[in-house]
Parts: sequence; structure tokens; C-alpha cells
Amino acid sequence: MTPSTRGAIFKPKVIVAIDFGTHGTGFAWATVSALQDAAGHRVVVYQPFTQSGGQTYPKDLSAVLVNRTGDPVKFGEKARNAWDRELARGNPQGFGYASKFKMAIHGREGKSDIPEFLGNLAGARRETVKVLVTAMLTHVRGAALDQIGRYAVGGAAYTADEIRWCLTIPAMWTEADRQFMRAAAVSAGLPGDAERLLLVQEPEAAAVYCALNAGTVLGPDRPEGQLEVDDPGSRFMVVDCGGGTVDITSYQIRAEGVGPGQLKETRVADGDRLGSAYVNHAFVTEILADRFGEQQLKALTAAFPKEVGQLETEWETEKVRLVSETAADGTPVITDTVLINIPGKIWDALDAGTRTRLTVLASGETHYIEITAHEVTTLFESVVRPILSTIERQRAAAAGDGPAVGREQMLLVGGFARSTYLRDRIAQRFGHEVRVITPMDPAVAVLGGAVHFAYDPSIIWGRRSKYTYGFGCSMPFRHGIDPQEKFFIDDDGNEKCNDRFVIMARRGDLVPADHKAVSTVAVFPKWTSVQVTIHATYAHDPGYTDEEGCEAIGKVIPDISGSVGLPTSERSLDVAFSFGTTEIEVEVCDRRSGAARRAEVAFDDLYGRGSTDRPDTPQGR
Repeated sequence: MTPSTRGAIFKPKVIVAIDFGTHGTGFAWATVSALQDAAGHRVVVYQPFTQSGGQTYPKDLSAVLVNRTGDPVKFGEKARNAWDRELARGNPQGFGYASKFKMAIHGREGKSDIPEFLGNLAGARRETVKVLVTAMLTHVRGAALDQIGRYAVGGAAYTADEIRWCLTIPAMWTEADRQFMRAAAVSAGLPGDAERLLLVQEPEAAAVYCALNAGTVLGPDRPEGQLEVDDPGSRFMVVDCGGGTVDITSYQIRAEGVGPGQLKETRVADGDRLGSAYVNHAFVTEILADRFGEQQLKALTAAFPKEVGQLETEWETEKVRLVSETAADGTPVITDTVLINIPGKIWDALDAGTRTRLTVLASGETHYIEITAHEVTTLFESVVRPILSTIERQRAAAAGDGPAVGREQMLLVGGFARSTYLRDRIAQRFGHEVRVITPMDPAVAVLGGAVHFAYDPSIIWGRRSKYTYGFGCSMPFRHGIDPQEKFFIDDDGNEKCNDRFVIMARRGDLVPADHKAVSTVAVFPKWTSVQVTIHATYAHDPGYTDEEGCEAIGKVIPDISGSVGLPTSERSLDVAFSFGTTEIEVEVCDRRSGAARRAEVAFDDLYGRGSTDRPDTPQGR
């Protein structure tokens, strides 16, 4: 458990949001004042970065360079450039380099080959990932404080104690991933209490941003427009396409419209590892493997890692420049071929047959890889097609809520949404059914929306529970229903069933922000200590805490010293689960003494794997 600190309500003077992404990480901020309270006129300050291709972007590269002892020495583009120089010298100082390591946080199953760990970081374990995330957040925190510190009001600069921070997280992350992120943030120097450090789901932040800022309605004429929020009951979907993941969440406008408590989540968030990084991964596994041969590519990667990295960097630069066009049948297509320069060291190392074949494929040009328009389209389709299927799945689920009020809307945001091909494919598939909107710069939607959310968190009225949550408890034995092996006689002589699952929220339930579910359990006279074990499962109606798929995810050990010896009728605990934010707080209070202990559930890293590990200490009864 991570203790939760509470005190006077924190009133920030500055809001800072950090968007930690697979490809890039950035921050934005806003001051808090009466002039800034009107969200439509709020000034949000962004920090622009220049990337290797010369384009400006609201984020720096999510990359860290470490020295021989593992200490971070450079970050972002500077880290990549320094690593390239070290590789050119053979890395004599034993440096290590990591990028795209956000994907290693949620890397328990499926595609785990996107994170890049090189040099002395090769084969990095989860503990190292936390160190890298902490280092990146420490760097961004310092940059934000430096910029804000230069902004003085009445001759006095803002201080760190006056800031509320907000971190963005993918909707598809588990609670274990969220706790991992919060722990890394606290290690990076960010505050630990929930009032000063908020977590917001990336689609939620994007929804807030799009409700406040004009964008483009995707279609033949591409008129300017923004999310329409005037029709109570109308619903919309946020499709957040980032570097590593695609998150899809559905919302409905409440009768109050945009203001405090306007948005409610209507469906459990969906998503997958389908970000733009997988287009780059396909470039390596499909194009480079085809041109060089798989075995030769492995040898080249081992012998010339810098030069192979240059091939990937050049592809990334060319990829973001590609513009799709519309074929006669209305299908988006990419018509441009792409030429990738092959570094001299790689060209010289190729066998004669490979050099000849590459020259022929590149229309007689040496030192080039030519990627045809069809191949480029295929690379994109390897990711875009599953994205369309995921959207279809979420739309089908949303249809179960009944007919929409007004026309349905879809928001397309995230760095990958800068791709005209992705935008056009989504517009082609869904534009005749829903109003598809993308911000003027989809890459800033999550970051800017996070600032607005942290300024006024009440804008999100409720969320859907991703799991069924509860705690273990003994209850009256039901003959013919409960398993006989769970039967026991309690201290008062009553027939009881052990390991019953007390449900506090079911998967898919709409849980309003600040909602608290309370259940009361009895404590026996002789007990001097007790443990309340918290459980989660995908099952909708679990009966017992040891069912398959049900896992212990945390515990609270309340203070019951003030009621020892009292009869059971006078000894009881109130177990309260506070839902509705991106995290869950559990409080257990001794009714007799009033002693309460609360904590945010620190989820076990095994959560989601079907772990059968259970605490040995007794559960609350």
C-alpha cells in the first residue's frame, strides 16, 4: 500500500502537465487565476522541440543516455546524437542508450520488441525501466521548473510547492502500470499526494482539449469545426493514436453540458499496441529484412548499429512527410516512392549479389533502398487496418447503449494522427456514419487537455470500472451453495463461509467521480489485528476470492487496538472504496475508536497474469 496523505484542500497557482509518450515526452503549463478560469480563454504554454528532421514538435525524444555506471547523462535528441557519436567510436566508454521504453511498462504479453535498450542497457529488466522512466521525468520536471521559475508575478517567481502536476497515461494500462508510473513520478521529485499529482487517461485529456479548441472535420471539404457539446445525451469516441498505443474511449455529454461534471465514460476503454512505432518496426522486419536478407540484417545490426539506426531515422523522417491522395474509387493511397540512403559502411559490407539487386530495384542508383508506393502503403496498412477493427469493436459496443442523440462524433488525436493516410482511411471508413474531427495539431491534444483537466478535474463526471473490485470476507454459510471446504464455525458459534467476495464495483459499472462504496464487517473480541485484502477480477459476479482469474491486489491493515475485548456486536469496520479517478483509494475505519487507515492500492506487478499468490495473514471477517 502507498499511504495517502490528506489535509487542507490544495489550491495551486500553476498547473503543469507531462505527456510521457513512447516516441516523445513534453510538458505544458498554465497559471491559475480568475482570468484563466474561463477554459475557452485559458492560455496554455507549450515547449517546442526541434527533431532530427528539422520539424518542430511539442515533445522531445523519449530517450536516455547513461554512462558506464548507469547514471543518466543526456536526454532526448541530445541523447540520441551523443549515442550515435559513441557508436561511431565503438562505444569505448561503455555507455548505454534507451528509447521507446514506455512500451516496456505494459510489456507483459504480445509485442515486446519495440523498446530499444542498447549498450550497457541491453536486456534491461523492469527495475531498470523504472530507473529510466524516473530519470526522464526528473529531467522534464527540471525543465518545467526552470521555465516557470523565470515567469515572475509582482517580482516573485512561482515555486515547486505551488504547482499541481498531471501525468498522462494510456487508457489500456492496468492499475499496476498506473502505480508503476506514480511511483516513478514520486521518485523523480513530483509530489506524492493525490491533490498535487493527478493521473489522467490520454483519451480523456484529448476529449477535454477538443471540446475547447477548433479542429478540422474530416471529409471532402474539410471545414473547420470542433466537438459539439450542446446536445445532452450526445456521445462521441476518442481515438488516440500515439507512438506506441492506440486508445479508444467513448463518452456521453451530460445534461449540464461542458462545465463541472460534463463528461461520462460510456464504455470500458479499448485499445492495443498499434502506434506509429509499429510502422517503423515493420520497416525493419519487412523492408530491411527483404532487401538485405534476415541473416545479413542481423549481422549488419551487430557490426554497424549506428548505421542501421540511421536507416531507421531516415525512414522516420520520410514517413512523416508522406501525403496520401485519393484514388478514383475514393480509396486513400500513397503514390510516392521513398528512397533511403544506405550508409557507406553498410553498402561496402553487402555481398555483390545484394548490391546488384538493390541497384536494380533503385532504378540503377547505388547506395539506395527504394520502397515502392505499394510497399509504403502496405507498411501503413499493417497498423491502420487493426486500428479500424478496434474502432469497429468499440462502436459496436457503444451501439448497445441505444440510439445516439444527434450525430455521433469521433475525435482523432495523438502524434500518429498527423499522418494524412491514417486520417483519410478513418474518414473513408467512418466519415459517412460519424462526424470525424481532428485538432489543428493532433499531437498537442493530450498534452493541452491534461492542463485543462488538472485545472478543473471535475470536468470528468464518471468512468467505467475496468474490473470488478472488492475484498475478501467471511459470510453466513449457505448450505447447498457454498463449498463445504469453506465451512467453519466462528468465535461466536455461527456457521460461516470463508473467502467470500464482497463486490464494491462491477466491471463496466459507471462510477461517478468521488463515488464511495462502503461495506461493514464484524471483528471478533479476541482479535488484536486484522487484514482486509483487496481483490480484482474480470468476472462480473465473482462469488469467492480464490476463483480463477481473481487476484489479491493490495491490503489494508487497520488499527483496531481501541476496541479489543468488546463483543462482536460492538466491534465493526467500515470498508470504503473511493472510485471515479484513475486510481482507487481504500479506507478501513474502526467504528468504535474512529481510527482510520487509508491507502491507494499499490497493485502487484503480477496482476493480470492469473497469479494465485495470496497473503497468509487472516482476512477481515
